[in-house]
Amino acid sequence: MFAKILRFVCLLIAISGTAMAAEKLPSRYDDSRDFFIDTGHQNMPYRLWGVSMTWDKACRSGKVAECVKLAGAFETGLGAIRPDMRVALGYWRLACKAGSGHACARTAEVVLSGEANFVNVDMARQFAKTGCETYKTPKACSALAQALMRGPDAAQNRAQADALIAQACAANDDDGCWIQARQWFDETTDVALNKKAVPLFEKGCAAKQAWGCSGLAEAYNTGKGVPIDATKARAASETGCVSSTGDRVRACRLYGMFLIKGDKASLNKGEKFLHTSCQAGDSVACVVIGQIGMYGKTPGATTNQMEGLYFMRRGCDLNNGQACDELSYAYQKGLGIAGNGGVTIALLDKSCRLGWANGCKYAKMVADGNPGIRSTIPKIDPSLTVTQQLAEAQKYVKSASTADRNEGVNAVVRLMQEGNEDAAWVIGGWLVYGLDGVFDTSRKAEGIIAIENAARVGHVEAAIWIGMAYWYGDGVKEDRKKGENYMLIAASRGSEMAEGIYRSMLAEPIRVESKRRAEEFAAYQKAQYERWSRWNASAYANYVSSGSTYTPYKSSSYSGQSVSSIIDNSNWNQMYNYLSGSTTACPSSNPYCR
Repeated sequence: MFAKILRFVCLLIAISGTAMAAEKLPSRYDDSRDFFIDTGHQNMPYRLWGVSMTWDKACRSGKVAECVKLAGAFETGLGAIRPDMRVALGYWRLACKAGSGHACARTAEVVLSGEANFVNVDMARQFAKTGCETYKTPKACSALAQALMRGPDAAQNRAQADALIAQACAANDDDGCWIQARQWFDETTDVALNKKAVPLFEKGCAAKQAWGCSGLAEAYNTGKGVPIDATKARAASETGCVSSTGDRVRACRLYGMFLIKGDKASLNKGEKFLHTSCQAGDSVACVVIGQIGMYGKTPGATTNQMEGLYFMRRGCDLNNGQACDELSYAYQKGLGIAGNGGVTIALLDKSCRLGWANGCKYAKMVADGNPGIRSTIPKIDPSLTVTQQLAEAQKYVKSASTADRNEGVNAVVRLMQEGNEDAAWVIGGWLVYGLDGVFDTSRKAEGIIAIENAARVGHVEAAIWIGMAYWYGDGVKEDRKKGENYMLIAASRGSEMAEGIYRSMLAEPIRVESKRRAEEFAAYQKAQYERWSRWNASAYANYVSSGSTYTPYKSSSYSGQSVSSIIDNSNWNQMYNYLSGSTTACPSSNPYCR
């Protein structure tokens, strides 16, 4: 994502020759109008302010620079414009049609990755083909190759895709060279091809591209294509993580793995890199940081056992077979969580399905030792992702059967004990507001603890809820500063509602007329319940159970327009920059920095 945003900035400067900072920005004090734009999936409504309406008019008349400007504004946010990848996609499409090959490539990237909340391989191919064949843009050829390798006809398209990748790399497109290098390094045991990947990694790393440095670090660390050299491996990973642009997740995971072998200061810094890489979706980082926390055998480490369980679950949800195996061991031995044979075998079976040999080995051992153990697997399969289990639990707690209701609650409690914030938020609501047949009377104090735990790790709705509770002294001692701080957590995750409430909190006089406060408090209590029940009802409304379908981990509280993935990505990069020393500040409002 960072590389794509960087490419947008470079493209914008090249097209317009004018720095963004020198221009008037859209402001909420300006006039505004509602607009619609075609994303290829829907006619997307949105609003523009002031000068951005002029940009839109120019874009729709065929001006590439203004289309690109608006696409970038909706990717990253600009003035009054909030990030919304769906609207950004609409403008990338217009920029492509107006003649920008880079915009065609970006359109293909967005619809292939699902960044705009849908995937459309045919659309990606169409736009990438236009950019590659009509506008002769190497990056669009790389995008076309990636699109051709997706879908049911991927195998028959492989030769064409390989040719496009070679063509793009020969034209010095970094995406083309990245794909070419990874193919030669990952997809074959042919030593000659492994060696051919190394110069591409070296060239990429010399250009401070993170993919090149991470590949070079892996090569020197494993001895694949070059002799093993730990010093060079560490240096490459550090360059990729600290000094490079692009997707730094892999490089920072590798650098973190070197750091944890050092003294306490180095270890703790390495933990942070691994933590951040795991949060960004690197399942290997989840396993490494999970082991540190779960087993507690690393002196000086700050990662605790519950965090270890959380990271292992995250790795398992990312389809890492080793992570599922390690999490099963926690349930088998009662490491930080109650032992449970049914959960153990379910996780081992998933580990085996994912191709982890030890998972198959231990699943057989456990089943041989207890032939009936699979009959004890909970009705809500513990091998499903967190999001899938919570969705199933929501169905079970609405059942007429007491046993089923308890089954649903038990699944959520189990996930909460693994450290999951969504589960803590759901349980907290049940305890505060009751759950027929399970929690027939309110256990508000316990519920508040669960909700506050979820808020502390950045759960947006929980942070809003507990922030309001502290603001009004509802179930907790009134503490307006703490209320503001929790609201700031939610606002930093991109919640417009929280941002508005936070501004209101800062503006409110300390002494408030008591009658108005009483009326306001009554309205607030109703809104608190509605906020929790609305989230609970909508978070899983469109979920269809499927044990075989995996979507990359994304907390259900971070979906839709309430939270921007762009802001989250910016926070994530800020954390990496802080850890790497390229900035000396990481604000408390950044959830990755706490």
